[in-house]
Amino acid sequence: MDYLTVKQYSELANFSVRYTQKLIQNGKIKAEKQYNLTIKQTCYMIPASSLPEDLQAKYYKKIKSEVELSPELKEPLVLKQPKNTVKKRFEEYTKKEREEIALWSGILKDWQQRRVKYKSKCEFDKNFVGECRLKYEKYNINISTDILYRKYSAYKENDLDGLIDKRGGWNRGTCFMNDEVWHMFTKLYLTLARPTVSRCYTDVKAWVKNYYPELYDSIPSERTFRREIKKIPDCIIEYTREGKKSCFDKYCEYIDREYTDLKANEIWIADNHTLDIISMSPEGKPHRLSLTAYMDAKSGVIVGWNLCDNPCSQSTLLAFRAAVLNGFGIPWGVYFDNGSEFLTHDIAGRGHRTKADWNAEDTPPTILSLLDVTMVNALVKNAKAKNIERYFNTFKEFISKAFSGYSGGTPAERPEDLSKKVKKGNIPTDEEIRELLTVLINGGYNCKEYGGKEPEYKGMTRIDVWNKSIDSDDVLFRDAADDDLTLLLARTTRYQKIKRNGVFIELYGKKIWFKDDNTAFNMNKEVYVRYDPAELDTVRVYDKETDKFLWTYYNADYLRVPYLVKDEEGRDRIAVAMAHMARNKKAIKEAAKAYTDYDGIDTLAARINEAVSNIDKMKVNRPTRVYPITADEINNEYPGRENIISIELAKLKEVNDKLEKAKGA
Repeated sequence: MDYLTVKQYSELANFSVRYTQKLIQNGKIKAEKQYNLTIKQTCYMIPASSLPEDLQAKYYKKIKSEVELSPELKEPLVLKQPKNTVKKRFEEYTKKEREEIALWSGILKDWQQRRVKYKSKCEFDKNFVGECRLKYEKYNINISTDILYRKYSAYKENDLDGLIDKRGGWNRGTCFMNDEVWHMFTKLYLTLARPTVSRCYTDVKAWVKNYYPELYDSIPSERTFRREIKKIPDCIIEYTREGKKSCFDKYCEYIDREYTDLKANEIWIADNHTLDIISMSPEGKPHRLSLTAYMDAKSGVIVGWNLCDNPCSQSTLLAFRAAVLNGFGIPWGVYFDNGSEFLTHDIAGRGHRTKADWNAEDTPPTILSLLDVTMVNALVKNAKAKNIERYFNTFKEFISKAFSGYSGGTPAERPEDLSKKVKKGNIPTDEEIRELLTVLINGGYNCKEYGGKEPEYKGMTRIDVWNKSIDSDDVLFRDAADDDLTLLLARTTRYQKIKRNGVFIELYGKKIWFKDDNTAFNMNKEVYVRYDPAELDTVRVYDKETDKFLWTYYNADYLRVPYLVKDEEGRDRIAVAMAHMARNKKAIKEAAKAYTDYDGIDTLAARINEAVSNIDKMKVNRPTRVYPITADEINNEYPGRENIISIELAKLKEVNDKLEKAKGA
């Protein structure tokens, strides 16, 4: 919208400035208080649209007279096919568009006034275009000899619309952008497919051309779309093109955890990490190991770890056991995520994985409950809460990249010569990695400078922070002897009944049975089993009701024999199994004999004695009313009861004949 100052309005209406101000104060002239950039203060500004029609016409005529110039060409120019002139009133143009018209009018006037002095007009035109590009660089106008001729042709035909660059090249950032077209563009651009600006621009133009042809001419240049994209908040672009996790991690606030009140060994954080190292397995196959690690939340020290083929609950326990054996004692709490390798029924329970049919009371005591360790579960998709995630990045940079088998965390990071190294076998073995990790983690990470926020530990190493914190009087350090630790960290099965083959544990999808010579005498008793997966010769059996230790059962691997016995070894296994079965049968027989081998009672005599004692009870009572049955008459007193002689003998013979024939069939 155009605005006039009080002075401009006064000159236009032939009023004094004081009289105009009085009319504004009396409300007879509509005016708004605005900040005037020219005089750098707030003053009255009068909208041009509020002027009477005669003053409006006078105002726009004055502006047009300042812009409109019609110099005549001294010689004909080669112009492109003229287009239909767009007739539009001068006041219908915006202020920015009128400034563009004025700029081009000045350029065309200067061009015509100077070119008449030159003999080679074409050569001058090229030089003039180069001069304009430098002179009007701040306006970012698009100018060439063809454009210069085209603009002059439009100017001569009074086509002011032809002097406006609708593609957005002039006065960058102020060009018209149709909302419908812009929404089409953002719909294509702001997707997780992350298409390029050029691709989206081309697609939008093709779509508009087919379905909205009336908008096609108003589509600005690709550069305009690029400028408009910069106005979109970065968080919106990140959310729509990179995903919500990436956006929230970069642009949303985070919780700043305080470690001041935390003590060493109060919380251990556990997690798994697939090594970015390809190593050679004992079977001679290249693969990537997984690391299960525990970190002390206070100091950042890696207290224990274990390498395995794939993350599993057993690796979780072995890493915990290693931490205790390394001298770090037993923590008061552990921080787990929601992986199945942590949320196992015998380690700490199911945590967030609890289902409707899950009954925690119907499961044996967990390992952490026996150790009096509290489990804390991270929220789903909340990796920021575990600072051990940052350690794994350090592990990659400091340790993984030092090995020849470094494979990179992503395909883009993978070294080009990795396949050659793997093919030649120039990669470390699993055993080499296990040996070196102890040195690299203890000496290369735990002995590095502490990077926490607590100023009192500034300049200290991580292990120094742990040592200083653990010596505090507020810390109650807990530990366990090796034998007790082995028992405390034993795996636990669910409740089961003792069966014919004893009790079983399920390992790698296979049942392994354990029993002793007295198994048959304890069948159907409800128990649970504790075992060490590293030593499967024996297991410990506990009572379900009292949690009391009952027996030690032994591996009954002899019960597993091949279906087809082809060699001497198979026959020996069957012989061993048969010997055990014979021994158990003998034990049952002897135990039964202890109950039955007694001559002090005879079964028949006992039964006769019982019968004699009850013989006097054998009495038959007759009722007082008796109805006699006779053979020669019908009892008239009781109709329906016929004499048995009334059955004809012929019928009896017929029945007997049929029975004889049936027997013959």
